[in-house]
Amino acid sequence: MMKSLLFVIPWARKFVDNADYVYAESPERAPENVVGLATFLRTQGVRVEIADMSYLLMQCKGNIEQCLQLLWNKCKSFAPDVIGLSFFTARFETASIIVSFLRSHYRDNAPMIIAGGIHATLLPDITYQYIDFDALMIGEGELSLVSLLKDEPLDKIRGVYLKGQRTKTMGEAIRNLDDLPMPDWSFVNKEFYSQPCYFLSYSAKERVMPITFGRGCLYRCNFCAHNSFLGKRCHSPEYFIDMMDYTAKQCGVNAFIVQDSSVGSFKKEWAKVCELLIDKGSPYRWWGNLRANQVDEDFLQIMKEAGCGKVFFGFESGSPRILERMNKRVTIEQCKEAARLCHKVGLPFYTSYIINYFGEEDEDLQLTERLIRETRPTSLAINKFSPIPGSVDFDTHQDIILPYMKDVECWTNLGLLNAPRLFGNMSAERFEYWQDHLLQLKKEINSNEDF
Repeated sequence: MMKSLLFVIPWARKFVDNADYVYAESPERAPENVVGLATFLRTQGVRVEIADMSYLLMQCKGNIEQCLQLLWNKCKSFAPDVIGLSFFTARFETASIIVSFLRSHYRDNAPMIIAGGIHATLLPDITYQYIDFDALMIGEGELSLVSLLKDEPLDKIRGVYLKGQRTKTMGEAIRNLDDLPMPDWSFVNKEFYSQPCYFLSYSAKERVMPITFGRGCLYRCNFCAHNSFLGKRCHSPEYFIDMMDYTAKQCGVNAFIVQDSSVGSFKKEWAKVCELLIDKGSPYRWWGNLRANQVDEDFLQIMKEAGCGKVFFGFESGSPRILERMNKRVTIEQCKEAARLCHKVGLPFYTSYIINYFGEEDEDLQLTERLIRETRPTSLAINKFSPIPGSVDFDTHQDIILPYMKDVECWTNLGLLNAPRLFGNMSAERFEYWQDHLLQLKKEINSNEDF
């Protein structure tokens, strides 16, 4: 007989003590990965539910004690055999609070408490150091969770990592993503996530949900952990269109955020998706990520015709020297050409830049400002660099990062891109000048967005 599972999604820090939270202005991306896992497990005969702590905390006007009491009520009524948390480094502290609360309230017949997600996968020993989990799930979780819930021996399940274990194995991945069921958004409050917000544009509210075409990434930028354990594969275009239709009907939305690191990584398949959408009359607006070195005019044109409302580029820096250090594998010329083509076909685009990178100097930030002004993006993001776990930058610079990691809050701040030190070759005063200057430019550009 299958064991039962309660997924617990740790809350985002922005909800804490925030009785006046306005979703439209600071939307929360719906937990597609956990909803997908829960849906899959149910098809395998698992009794499964989700406790979405961000939604519960919002309902409690930011009061953590009330929110945790709602979780405890859920645990008593559902009586799970296993409680599973999935989280990024940015929610490490929240996960710690939740597990401590559960451990203090369970006396007898306590469920197994496990964790999965990027943080547990990439830093299992650090995770155990701060949080009392019974087991960690490494890598993709669908098949490993089925084995665990069948009560197979933990030390025999691929992808399970126990405290004190010397080596780790990745969970077996589902090869054909079309074998997965359509995500059932009734596991969470879909009305909360699908309410009108400024996710796609700073000038117009839309009902929007996340959707994923493929897993993995072709590239290995030094600052990113996206492809550190995901093998590259995608849905068939036909399945993906069915999933868009299914989600649109279920959640009452007409817009999507395509969560892939780059739709250009599956360029042939994505062009087919666009053709199918055009044949349907392009019923949805969507936002897709794309790399500057994957751009051509025909591809941008078909994306626009298929309903793309905005394309996202991580240009990251206007300095060739910094791009090379990042192993970004794009050139300034490719960034300029991508922008030129977007302007030519009339496709709005959003560009993101990283500041405070290793060895960055005044001249590099001058070049970044120049590239922003030359390319004239529709909207702009300026991000302070933090070497996140799982990235090459974290792995190769642990000697200067780990001394600052004194507690779970420090790890959380690192995950929130709040690095404990500066990495560029400039004074703190000079960096503050550039950060303020570029953030002002961002405000100026974003306030003029209109599409």
